[in-house]
Amino acid sequence: MIFLFEEHPYDFKFLKKVIGHGEGELKYRSKSGFNTETTKDGVKINGVGYCFYNGQPVFVLPKVFLDENGKKAFGEEIDPKGEDCFGNQKEEDLSISGIQRKFFSSISLWLYSAIDKYNKNSDSKKDNGVATPPQSESRNFKKNDRYATLLDIMSSMELFYKKNQSLFVFVAKNKHSGNHKINWQRTVNKKIPFIQDGVPIYMDLVKKAKVFDLDDRLLVLYFSAMRFIQDKFGYTMPQSEFYQPLKMNEMERLLENERGLRELKKIKYKYFEDRLLKLYNIMEAFFRWGACYKNKNNNVQEYLIANSFNNVFEAMIDELIGDPEAAKLKKNSDGKIIDHLYKEKSLIFASENSEQIWHIGDSKYYQDPNDIKGQSIAKQFTYAKNVIQDFFSPEYVDNENNNVNVENNFYDSPEKNHHGIRYRDKLTEGYSVTPNFFIRGDLPDYNDNPSQYEDDYFCATDNERNNLIAEVKDSDEFYDDDEKCNKNIKKQLWKNRNRHFKNRLFDRDTLLLQVYNVNFLYVLKAYTSKYSGLREEFKTNARKMFRDNFLKLLDEKYVFWAVWPKKDSFADAHNYKEAEELFVNKHFRTLAGKIFKPHDVQCLILALERDSSNPADSSRCYDEDLFSKINQDCEYFHITPNDIFPINIANLPEATFTDNEIEAFNEWFFAYPVKRDVLEFKGIGRTHKLPRTINGRKLTGAILGDCDIERIGIQKSPLDEYYYLPCKE
Repeated sequence: MIFLFEEHPYDFKFLKKVIGHGEGELKYRSKSGFNTETTKDGVKINGVGYCFYNGQPVFVLPKVFLDENGKKAFGEEIDPKGEDCFGNQKEEDLSISGIQRKFFSSISLWLYSAIDKYNKNSDSKKDNGVATPPQSESRNFKKNDRYATLLDIMSSMELFYKKNQSLFVFVAKNKHSGNHKINWQRTVNKKIPFIQDGVPIYMDLVKKAKVFDLDDRLLVLYFSAMRFIQDKFGYTMPQSEFYQPLKMNEMERLLENERGLRELKKIKYKYFEDRLLKLYNIMEAFFRWGACYKNKNNNVQEYLIANSFNNVFEAMIDELIGDPEAAKLKKNSDGKIIDHLYKEKSLIFASENSEQIWHIGDSKYYQDPNDIKGQSIAKQFTYAKNVIQDFFSPEYVDNENNNVNVENNFYDSPEKNHHGIRYRDKLTEGYSVTPNFFIRGDLPDYNDNPSQYEDDYFCATDNERNNLIAEVKDSDEFYDDDEKCNKNIKKQLWKNRNRHFKNRLFDRDTLLLQVYNVNFLYVLKAYTSKYSGLREEFKTNARKMFRDNFLKLLDEKYVFWAVWPKKDSFADAHNYKEAEELFVNKHFRTLAGKIFKPHDVQCLILALERDSSNPADSSRCYDEDLFSKINQDCEYFHITPNDIFPINIANLPEATFTDNEIEAFNEWFFAYPVKRDVLEFKGIGRTHKLPRTINGRKLTGAILGDCDIERIGIQKSPLDEYYYLPCKE
């Protein structure tokens, strides 16, 4: 097998030999289907995928496997002439170990399956950038018109082996059924009985022991074919300890002149069991392929190539994290198309299923500094603006048939795209924070550790295994070609956040952006897995991480308070709701863009940006004199946007509170005040979780409070001695 790399420059003569590259134009489509481009450094392959050319399988791996300089892969220097571990070498000269070969075999099959799946699921196969041979002859293999390639057959062979480990025992039992029955005639004739009370007792019975049917022709051919593929082309294939495979020259003979197909036809009548019939079809496809392979005058023409692999990676990520129901919203009216869009619980104190917000993502299958500056950032902010604008479009706002909660701009109609979404709070005119992110393909650095090749995701350390999806590190930098200097990624994104006003988190135009690196092989395996559980696990983990890390960003950059209007200041109000409206109206210009009212919590959330100009005191924030303007009309205490003690903590029993441990329900705050030391004593979050209800009132799931003493010190309040368990109205 030959492994090449996308966009790496190779010698012209080498590519002519292995993929059929030709002379002439700068841009050329090789005989094997790959698009190539001639540069001053050599010939580059512009595509990812598989071809079988000149009697040899060739796989072009994505450029995500190259180092940052594009000259090494898996710690090895890539020779433009192919004279290295990724080149066209004989089996006895291979410098890669068996473990490495198995790893590369897995990669190639995963990539092939990913491209094949993308091609089949693509809405428009003409424009999806996938190239296959112009062949429509049906092979009765996968019930479609595409020719069954060597990798199709290999993948089916491997999957069949994994799913049917018991088949070989079944064949033995089926063929030798009844073999353990006693042959009394032969026992009487040949064995001497023991006589007891005139009754003969035979201690040594004549019977036939069951054995594996080591001569079953179909199974022998199956394991022989897998051994042939391994020895001939270098792919690691399953082997059996019971069945002796045919020698290489015997398999070569069966592949000539369709001898193997004729032999299969002779034994077809012997098999009726479904699994054996499926195996028969796989072997028939193999010998059909082999007949073309051995026909020197009509060499095998097979390839499956993604000329724009970024589209395949985008499709992989979208299936793993996206929402199918968001398909219509992804195509914006200005012509832009969003990569990933899904609904998830809002960031600001939303209880389970109470209110949601769109999470907006853009995927890049390899790391490029241009992704985190300039045009890429501007486009990503535009995606978010377009989604928000669609939410407030006349189709929703002016349509009388929509079931709209006017108080909160909350769409309840299940058949509408924005069902369950809540962007704006009508009372404060504040906007919910919109999560925005890039997600880039990544691989762990090569460290010359053999265990990397033994791991499915090329991970050598526990830290790498625990960070298959991870936000970029605080220290991560990129080289800015424009300014000729290194820049910190996180600081650059914060500096270039979208905003119209300073210190207004809950403003429509305040948009923040994060960057995540995801293990490319993890995505590849989850996308191609036959089991949906791996995809669901990826989706759950990824969405939780995106939300948690965005909350962490808010916690780092802003200070939050829960705010209630004072009863005494608004004595004319008939209830809390009226008092809240009077408070907001009185201080609207002071609080515009800085407050937001969650749907299920009876309080206002105030957020002020930290003052980064005063590094000596990281707890200081902008506009601290704001409290001097509102202090006489409200009560407030420090909170964090994170769920300090979430209700839904798996495998923990619910805590119970006595009348002495929990104070009387506060009707004005609509919450239970609980002293800090009580919750610490109960071990909430460690040994117990919060109950879902207290005295018949349902908790929202997000406790109000803050554990950061330094942050609390900014504006100390007597309420800071308590946590508050908010309940639904």
